[in-house]
Amino acid sequence: MSPLKLMVVAGERSGDLHASRIIASLKEFSPSMQIFGVGGEKMLRSGAEILTDVTGLAVVGLTEVVRSYLTFRRLFRRLIEVAKRRRPDSALLVDYPGFNLRLAPALKSLGIKVVYFVSPQVWAWGQNRVSKMRRYVDKMIVVFDFEVPIYQHAGIDVDFVGHPLAEALFPTSSREEFRRKSGIPPETKVVAILPGSRLHEVSRHVPIMGKAAELICRRVSRTRFLLPAASDDLGEECRRLLRRHRISAPITVLSGGAYDAISASDAAIVSSGTATLETGCLGVPLVVVYKVSPLTYLIARRLVTIPNIGLINIVAGKTIAPEFVQRNACPGRIAGQIVKFLTDSGLHESIREQLSGVRAKLGPPGASQRAARLILDLMRHDS
Repeated sequence: MSPLKLMVVAGERSGDLHASRIIASLKEFSPSMQIFGVGGEKMLRSGAEILTDVTGLAVVGLTEVVRSYLTFRRLFRRLIEVAKRRRPDSALLVDYPGFNLRLAPALKSLGIKVVYFVSPQVWAWGQNRVSKMRRYVDKMIVVFDFEVPIYQHAGIDVDFVGHPLAEALFPTSSREEFRRKSGIPPETKVVAILPGSRLHEVSRHVPIMGKAAELICRRVSRTRFLLPAASDDLGEECRRLLRRHRISAPITVLSGGAYDAISASDAAIVSSGTATLETGCLGVPLVVVYKVSPLTYLIARRLVTIPNIGLINIVAGKTIAPEFVQRNACPGRIAGQIVKFLTDSGLHESIREQLSGVRAKLGPPGASQRAARLILDLMRHDS
């Protein structure tokens, strides 16, 4: 028998990470499987053939997408050409809904089985799109259990495997060890700053978060700030922005090591996204910050149907982390809330207790292996 062939499309750094773990498991279960597609360095190290790396091109919002339209159009056409030529048994689409929800019908029309991992956030802005997905998604693999009934109701084959963070959300150093190595005295308050993993997020958020850090320093002495950048390039951009806006707060930009930095912190200022869930599950009180272009925000206000945008709050089912979005994303309000976390021990402990219950909702470790089993079963059944 010829080896099974899988096309994988993961267009963001988080998707590259999730896909790489599934690929590693698939290679264990079926060493001869040919895996190729769109991803990044982590997928490459796991054994995939990378046709194009667009993990640095992740965009959010209408105006940002328009600027990258021609790039996405070329990528779309190339993937269809590759699919026609190499005829994969299945396609694994990881998150990246703006692109993957358009690619899925085209792949399905070629007779390729489509598996979607990490559901589009239809529960926030697009439940009317679920019924359409039934026509071109053969298997939906979700990471939150509350997503299962949404797809079951639409007649889509769905399985909950748990969240990949449950198998990866572990610092390499203890809080005390990290602080000791970083020269941070025990009595010093530490605030983590996570401005996002996309260039446009960093550009919008670093000045705001930097100014908030300055205000925090005025009210809480001996406070230090850690900014673990998602990549070396983004780290350099953060430094440039801090210099450009003349931020005087003691902010140390790190290359990676986000979990260690977060765990060593007393509070955190976090861009909306997976990082809010990571920070919350590490037990650190946080505020959620997000700012997009005015046009994108106006459109989003009409589409989003849930009260919170922070993933940590969505999973919790309530507001644990205060959210500062668009016009409310101002340094004074952000700093005021962080100061409360740093100075009110009762509030700090209350938030930590509430956050401890969220991690249990991620499910047990092993999500990647469970997802790989489901994908392999589908491929073997139809081969």
